[in-house]
Amino acid sequence: MTADSQRPKGAPVRYVHTCYRVLDLDKSIDFYTNKLGLELARKTPIGDDATNAFFAVPGDPEPRLELTLNHDQTEPYELGTGYSHVAFAVEDLDALADRLEEAGGVEFESKPHAMGSGTRIFFVRDPDGYRIEFIERA
Repeated sequence: MTADSQRPKGAPVRYVHTCYRVLDLDKSIDFYTNKLGLELARKTPIGDDATNAFFAVPGDPEPRLELTLNHDQTEPYELGTGYSHVAFAVEDLDALADRLEEAGGVEFESKPHAMGSGTRIFFVRDPDGYRIEFIERA
């Protein structure tokens, strides 16, 4: 029996993306590309109401992060109590932390630290306050 034959009919076949609403798309694009190193895959207007920006991890042809700017939004979004974070795997946690610190303007929630089993992590917040975890596995 294959994985496809075990999947219920109509069930999801892969994870596509996460979407956040942002207040300043240019600031977010700068953060995710110039500071984190993601690639801006495309920027698409949605009529006159909004603009979407899609980001991919270098080497991944599929954008996994979508940011939406609603043109009439003037106040920061409330993140609520249900949201926690998104996470990215990295090969060199210390190099990323050093690069982000040198770049400035990045809010660190924690510095690189061990979690056990050789896994190390740290958290930052993006310009809208969304938490991002970086993970280095042994």
